[in-house]
Amino acid sequence: MPPIRTQSSRNSIEQEGRILLAIQAFKNQEISSIREVARRFNVPRSTLSTRLNSI
Repeated sequence: MPPIRTQSSRNSIEQEGRILLAIQAFKNQEISSIREVARRFNVPRSTLSTRLNSI
């Protein structure tokens, strides 16, 4: 029997997409502050900071 996809997995995929868009916006200097990028893209600031510092 195949696994049943839950709403939660769909939400995590959508959030990952928003995180990638937020990183791209920050790197292209469309928005200059991590806090503002996180607010506009509705992603956790700490996650965004971690991702940006690891790149």
